Amino acid sequence: MRRRGALGTAAAASLIVVTIAGAAWLGGCTPLEHHARRSRAVTSSRSGGVYHTVRKGETLWRISRTYGVSISEITEANGLADFTIRTGQKLYVPGASKVRETSPITRTTREDVGEPTNAKLAWPLAGRGRGAVTSGFGNREDPILGTTEFHKGIDIDGAREERVLAAQDGEVVFAGSMSGYGTVVMIDHAERLITVYAHLSREVVNLEDRVTQGQTIGYVGSTGRATGTHLHFEVRYKGVPVDPLDYLP
Repeated sequence: MRRRGALGTAAAASLIVVTIAGAAWLGGCTPLEHHARRSRAVTSSRSGGVYHTVRKGETLWRISRTYGVSISEITEANGLADFTIRTGQKLYVPGASKVRETSPITRTTREDVGEPTNAKLAWPLAGRGRGAVTSGFGNREDPILGTTEFHKGIDIDGAREERVLAAQDGEVVFAGSMSGYGTVVMIDHAERLITVYAHLSREVVNLEDRVTQGQTIGYVGSTGRATGTHLHFEVRYKGVPVDPLDYLP
């Protein structure tokens, strides 16, 4: 039997996630190894930079687009282990020459409703369902540390190199390696709904690719902080991790 996967312990107090776009992201198999103490000046090859104060509702994706600086550069420069940012936080944007205002949000978010109109997702592994979930959302015993940690997603049993599918139409906002998560893909589905696919053996999509529901985005693996082959799957709404099972059939 495959063992359940886990991510490292997140440092500092928990933050209000207004991520990514993605995202994500990402607490997958529990907290990530934190890099907050790394020097911001050393983590980017770009010269210059500014500090951007995060406003309510902003995402890393929107900030990245505004400044023309990749999400990965911003996360590295600020030691963001899981794309978590909070309102009022000062983010160092490497290579920027002046502070900019992000473009206004033009898409519907249904803030008062409490859930997006596109809430229903498809399972990211074909033919798998609730019976394939090996570790659920919420507090659990970390299989590596043995401590109680908050699991920000679900782990789905899968065979090595099994195709991982986009849970819904959207735009890839991260595709690459992330501490703890290994090889990961994050997809923004609009209305501030993001899905995260972690511990992949490899990804087959690129940043800013448009994908459709059921499209192959990668393959199941055990990269990152994982104890066995599986898919760690997260859903984030308004930047906050929510139980994926509430969104899956």
